[in-house]
Amino acid sequence: MGDLRIFPSRLSPRERVIYRGLVVFFLVVAAGTIWPIYKLFSGARPLILGLPLSLFYVTSLVVLSFCVLLALYRWEARTGRLDPEAEE
Repeated sequence: MGDLRIFPSRLSPRERVIYRGLVVFFLVVAAGTIWPIYKLFSGARPLILGLPLSLFYVTSLVVLSFCVLLALYRWEARTGRLDPEAEE
């Protein structure tokens, strides 16, 4: 129990950097939706694309997160990381 690993040891150093970057990205997105940071964007004005600033901010975070996950999926599919037989 003393050896806590977030990622499997079979990952290459490049893959570790990518996955750690993703963890940091999603922690930043999560932090951006709570009090200290969200308060900066919580106003109803200005309107951006017809949306209040607060709704545009949250929508932007969701769309950005989707794009990052889509890029991760395509990268894993291209490198063969999604192949279930490769895990064995």
